Amino acid sequence: MHAYLILAHAHFAQLRTLLRLLDDGRNDIFVHVDARAKDFRQQDFEGVCRKSRLQFIEPRIAVHWGGVSIMRAELALLRAALPGHYRYYHLLSGMDLPLKTQDEIHAWFEAHDGKEFIQCWKMKKSTPSRFRYYTLFPEGAGRFGTNLLNNIFKGLQMALGIRINRQVDFRFASQWFSITDGLARYVVEQEPWLEKVFAHTNTCDEIFLPTLLARSPFRDALFEPGLSQAGTVNLANLRFIDWSRGESVRHPWTFRLEDKDLLLSTPHFWARKFDDAVDDAIIEEISDYLLKPIGNTHDQA
Repeated sequence: MHAYLILAHAHFAQLRTLLRLLDDGRNDIFVHVDARAKDFRQQDFEGVCRKSRLQFIEPRIAVHWGGVSIMRAELALLRAALPGHYRYYHLLSGMDLPLKTQDEIHAWFEAHDGKEFIQCWKMKKSTPSRFRYYTLFPEGAGRFGTNLLNNIFKGLQMALGIRINRQVDFRFASQWFSITDGLARYVVEQEPWLEKVFAHTNTCDEIFLPTLLARSPFRDALFEPGLSQAGTVNLANLRFIDWSRGESVRHPWTFRLEDKDLLLSTPHFWARKFDDAVDDAIIEEISDYLLKPIGNTHDQA
């Protein structure tokens, strides 16, 4: 059995499509919906999954871009799923889609059982500033005023030679992962340490898991290829994310219908991101492709 952990904040019709594509007797699905999402109605999802157990976790956390709240939402998803003792835990965004059938995905993970799928990156010159300096407003990176104050305070610390977390060996990776039950439990057990280290850092969603992995008994189980330049495409976490055409440094490319052949030819299992307000046709095409009769027909629990 596998657990899908989904961070959702909007585009709930699109989320229904994602859930239908993950619906399989070998999967359970756990969804965290941003507490700030005012148009979310859980009743709209009744009956969307016929084979998987679907759970919307509570309490909902208000998630802010770059905030420690993202780490806390991921930990909440892991905590909710751990009683199931799943073979793998896959973190997705509500704006992701699978590119392969569930038969293909499960066959791959059975053949590579025990490996940890995290795409580690070499740090950029600016990366250490996320965790070496105290962040006054850790939820404020996405707002001009609080981000300005954070940067001013960070500059003062740099000028005075003040640093935090001096004893921690930090690592850098993509936020999205597929990890084993053993590593998932280790991460949740380390929650007090994570709060101590990351409560006043910036954009820690790309830092906390690889940092824990490096200090864990699971560090030698990382699936190769290992290190890559940040933003490049490889199979380390099996997710296809196109930063080369990204709209900004914060957001990867949003796939369109003209990307269909590229998406269906890539060896990756999932892709992000999709946006039904930008191009709903590509979402329909991927859905139709995966749900056609020769696609995933597995009904067993």
